[in-house]
Amino acid sequence: MTPERLADFARSLLSWRGALVDWPDGAPEGLAILPAGVAAQFGVPEETRLSAEPGEGRLAASLATDFLERAEPLLADASPAVTWRLRNASLKKASSEETVAKAFDWLNARVRVRGGHAAEVEYHRWFFRAELVSEDKWEDVVAVTLNSRTGVGLELPDLAGGDDGEWLRKPPPPADSQARAAGLAWDETLRRAAAFLDRMDGKLMRDRERLRNYYGALLKEKKRFRTAPESEEARAKKEERSRIVRLELERKTQELGERYSIRARLTPIGLLRLALPALAIDLSVRRKQDEGVRTVYWNSVLKVMEPLACSRCGRSCFAVAFTDCALEPLCPECLKEERHA
Repeated sequence: MTPERLADFARSLLSWRGALVDWPDGAPEGLAILPAGVAAQFGVPEETRLSAEPGEGRLAASLATDFLERAEPLLADASPAVTWRLRNASLKKASSEETVAKAFDWLNARVRVRGGHAAEVEYHRWFFRAELVSEDKWEDVVAVTLNSRTGVGLELPDLAGGDDGEWLRKPPPPADSQARAAGLAWDETLRRAAAFLDRMDGKLMRDRERLRNYYGALLKEKKRFRTAPESEEARAKKEERSRIVRLELERKTQELGERYSIRARLTPIGLLRLALPALAIDLSVRRKQDEGVRTVYWNSVLKVMEPLACSRCGRSCFAVAFTDCALEPLCPECLKEERHA
């Protein structure tokens, strides 16, 4: 677990709950002025130091402390969470047709740009607590951001709390993006936990090899001590002992599989909603006899066109096909699978 990711979550959570936070990215410590209720929840003074390291007289955003457990009650009313609205972001002035043509490759449909217009789009930054438990334990705080309209995952900078925006205390209900965010967070969890998973696989293979060597040696030892012709009864007893050894090996191998099995849990612990200006570009999509409208977005913060999310696998894609009838976007890989189905 990197301290930076947990510090990012701590800044967002405390700011959302009304704290004044000064903890620059990369700094070992910061300062915060907390509302009385938040200070009481964490058991610290209202004016407190922030740190990634445990210690006296500070609020430590660390997995070595009970920070996440104490934070959970503050997230109990996450559904009406405030939204951060960015003001006065400039939108692209270039032709919508040119912008779309440079970004996308349409694989199986005729696509025409109908026009672009300014829009306010809500981006959801979800925080999940990821846990993988086996013989050992791995945990992390995973943050993912997605466009709530298209479901496409994006890497956005930390925007909340700056001078160029405002908190909205009574925003509309958020779009239902948790399931899509959980899929993105699971992919990110597997990427971050790759070393842990490899280590568990390595331990499992090592212990299986030890078992095979040990019980294999027992079977060879019984064969080596045969000195005289065996009676039918002796052969039957030997076969029974060998069968018992093999069954014990099978039982021990199953126990190893259970010991090293990985139990995964992904728990949502926070949602930060970002209302950002965007250029929405409506597209007329025609596929065979089906025709419909799809919208793509030019991101005013990243200054780029956003990809579309594949309706089957969720991958981000600029090379886009469309399904029949519903005209849902497909990535090239899912298009191949559909053609071979």
